[in-house]
Amino acid sequence: MTDLFDPLPAAPAVRRRENTRSRLVRASLAVFVDKGIDGATIDDLVTAAGFTRGAFYSSFSSKEEVFGALFEVVTDEVIQIIRATVDDALAAHGTTASTTLAAADPAMMVGVFEAIRPYGRQWYLLYSEAVARALRAPEGLEGIDTQRHRLRDAIADALRRGMEAKGERCAIAPEQLAQTLIGVFSDFMMQEHLDGADITDLAGETILRIMRAFIGPAA
Repeated sequence: MTDLFDPLPAAPAVRRRENTRSRLVRASLAVFVDKGIDGATIDDLVTAAGFTRGAFYSSFSSKEEVFGALFEVVTDEVIQIIRATVDDALAAHGTTASTTLAAADPAMMVGVFEAIRPYGRQWYLLYSEAVARALRAPEGLEGIDTQRHRLRDAIADALRRGMEAKGERCAIAPEQLAQTLIGVFSDFMMQEHLDGADITDLAGETILRIMRAFIGPAA
């Protein structure tokens, strides 16, 4: 399993509030992945960060607030992965419509999945936790929908960039296709970790077929 964040450095001797907050958020990743929101305690969070409860309350009022901040940071990380993957794909194929772009857009989405896949267990657990919590108590976690929509929009933007480069169009709104792809990504990540299955070929073929079903020539 690959971690979304690099290991935390040693705590500085002098702490600034923003550094304390960032460290608490980053350290909370392993806690929330292992225990979920309900199972995690504030003591778990401060122990993981190497802080005291006093340091916690100087930055956050609840563990739910920490989770919301973590979900935002994790979404930032995943969006950066998506954008870097798309930039590399378009740079490899050029940025104008040509025969060299014939497979760029469908294959690009397979590349996005493969880029996120090493972080699949962490991302799936956090995303599922966020969605489940928001469904149970919509008022309890502000910003969850915002982060979900940011992720969807990042994938939709990747789709648009690929289609523009190839002179293609989508039969449905790119945001709808992006949400479908998120569901597919999530399901394959779950299969991989629950069943221990190698989903490389199946995931790639499924994503390609979905892309080809909805995207075609603009004219």
